Amino acid sequence: MIYIDRGIVLKKRRKKNKFSFVFFVLCIVFIAMTGYQIWSTDYIQRKSVYKWPYAKDVHTFSAKYRVDPYLAIAVMKNESGFNPEAKSKTGALGLMQIMPDTGIWIAKSTDFPNFKDKMLLLPELNIKFGCWYLGELEHEFQDNEILMLAAYNAGRGTVKEWMAENEWDYTFNDVSQIPFADTKKYVEMVRRDKKRYQQLYKK
Repeated sequence: MIYIDRGIVLKKRRKKNKFSFVFFVLCIVFIAMTGYQIWSTDYIQRKSVYKWPYAKDVHTFSAKYRVDPYLAIAVMKNESGFNPEAKSKTGALGLMQIMPDTGIWIAKSTDFPNFKDKMLLLPELNIKFGCWYLGELEHEFQDNEILMLAAYNAGRGTVKEWMAENEWDYTFNDVSQIPFADTKKYVEMVRRDKKRYQQLYKK
């Protein structure tokens, strides 16, 4: 009769289970690292995260109104997620989320006749108006990207009030001082995305 030491058997089982667990963890880590490397490739980032739809219109109108195309596409990404039919709770419309009143002003400024609010849902026109507006803000805020983006999000008048209240001038460069949390986050995200678009597409 053969006697088996149960202690030895249990010890062997524990070692085997421990080895299996470590192997499982290593497999998970390997898969995660491989997945991250694939996700981080320029190709996947361009296809999934930093898409560039309506490229022709963005390049055409950003060039016409002397706006950085990387900034224009970053604004579009954050404003609508590239949804041409996007409508905000406040009434902003289209790819670059233009308010109807702003659309009326832009139409008059660009000699665009017979403007109707619903036209802002037309991608080409929305991009044209959005690029014009970015160019106008860039001029108004003397090429200060932080102030112009804050104005695009919170309104020109609001930003002018912040400048007066806080004694900012056109050299202002501290995003953390923007009083509205949503606007602060918006400016940070657009600037981050602009930089990433440059990295991915400037090649």
